[in-house]
Amino acid sequence: MMDSTVIFGMLLTIKEIVVYLVLVLFLIDLAKADSYNKIARIVKILLFPLLLIFNVHYKKINIGLLFAALLINFISFYVLLPGYDLGTLLNFSIFLTAKMMIGLLKFVVIIGVVLSWFYAFGANFYNSATSLIQEVYETTVSIFRNIIPPTAGFDLSPLIAFFVFQLTERVLEILMFEYMV
Repeated sequence: MMDSTVIFGMLLTIKEIVVYLVLVLFLIDLAKADSYNKIARIVKILLFPLLLIFNVHYKKINIGLLFAALLINFISFYVLLPGYDLGTLLNFSIFLTAKMMIGLLKFVVIIGVVLSWFYAFGANFYNSATSLIQEVYETTVSIFRNIIPPTAGFDLSPLIAFFVFQLTERVLEILMFEYMV
């Protein structure tokens, strides 16, 4: 027999995996990456029931995916924290979803930089995962590249992007802590 805490921990882990998959699919959609990529198709197949329900587009971006991530986090907070009012639980779910999204963006920036180093040294391992990461990476970093263009062969935009994401994540943690007190 499994202990109830083990089952509860497994359910929380499954919830986090589902939310991360939803946010990955949102980033793929936001970056207008290849939706016929094998990885993107697998994620779409895994999330097909959610995609049927949360298929809300605004300017060709499926914002229903963000609503799905928020709703999943909200339901988990509702179950975990029964003494809080709905507004507080909604704020917690917004903070957690934003923090998860920023964590994904930081991961994409780090992996994109590492991949660019490998490509610079002649490694050639293009596959579905690396091409999808490169597409999301280029879309993310291009925002910062427009602000600070590369000079003399140095592209500081990934560093600036990572710093901005790290700072935003820290501000969210402070705001969430202040809200809890």
